[in-house]
Amino acid sequence: MLAIVVPVGIVILSQGLYEVADFNRFLSITMEQEIDSVQEDIIFEHVRFEPTGNQVTVSIRNISTITSSIDKISIVKMDTQELLVYQDNLASSLPLKDSTDIIVNANLASSGQWADSMYVDSDYKISITTIRGNFFDTIARPFNT
Repeated sequence: MLAIVVPVGIVILSQGLYEVADFNRFLSITMEQEIDSVQEDIIFEHVRFEPTGNQVTVSIRNISTITSSIDKISIVKMDTQELLVYQDNLASSLPLKDSTDIIVNANLASSGQWADSMYVDSDYKISITTIRGNFFDTIARPFNT
């Protein structure tokens, strides 16, 4: 009887230890990712709407303690909820304490220019999402100096 119980017990014990170790590895990796995402912080420094075209330059700065990567950007006209820009998979890296410009082209109707009366007096919500899933946004108005 003992000859049957011991080998079966060893198999069950070793499998259980393997499962516990695998679960610990999973938790440590998940915890690292969560800590990194909490430390991520980005600010908008400047937004430039090109008056004679449809180009928007968004200047952002990484003020966090880890390197960030921008994944998505969107720009929405607030009064009509019109989505003017949506770009994903940007893969724009933002090193520590550094700034970068993200240049995008908006889908503007009629004249295709920010100086058009259809666009000049509106507010625009600019949203950025990082690869860690953090979301940063601001509201800007063309030519508001």
